[in-house]
Amino acid sequence: MAKWKCYRCGEVYEQEAPPDLCKNCNAQVSFWIDWTDAKTPLDDPVSKYMSQELVTIDINNNVWQAAKLMKEYKVGSVFVTQNDNPVGILTERDVLYKIVAEDLPSAHVLLRKVMSSPLVSIDGDSPARKAIELMRDKGFRRLLVTNKGKPSGLVTQDDLVSKALA
Repeated sequence: MAKWKCYRCGEVYEQEAPPDLCKNCNAQVSFWIDWTDAKTPLDDPVSKYMSQELVTIDINNNVWQAAKLMKEYKVGSVFVTQNDNPVGILTERDVLYKIVAEDLPSAHVLLRKVMSSPLVSIDGDSPARKAIELMRDKGFRRLLVTNKGKPSGLVTQDDLVSKALA
């Protein structure tokens, strides 16, 4: 069955011929777009946009050590691991809000006290659109990307905006 999209409001109808009137915007539409399930970059798997290098640090280290790693690798976050499994994430924002703004000594604060946990992840085969929705709904800027339950990369809002929407 054909799909038709109203050029004014974007409403999509699934029927043999385009309707005379758009039920959504009440426009007498003389021009309909043949909507043939066109794919967009946001339908691509999120793994296409992820960074494959994960910077990790053990949960028993301190914030100062994590900040040094972020600087060394020029990244905005590190994944905190326990027994080599990611259990949390520490971001630049965490360091700024939880350490600097509270005037705490970063060398004396353990990652387990300030990391964001539990981790939220997305399967690498999921559409990029789902990653954007998840970040929006949770207020995140980064997501762990997994492949068969194992960490495989990181996707950020910047990755999606600069690559998928470019």
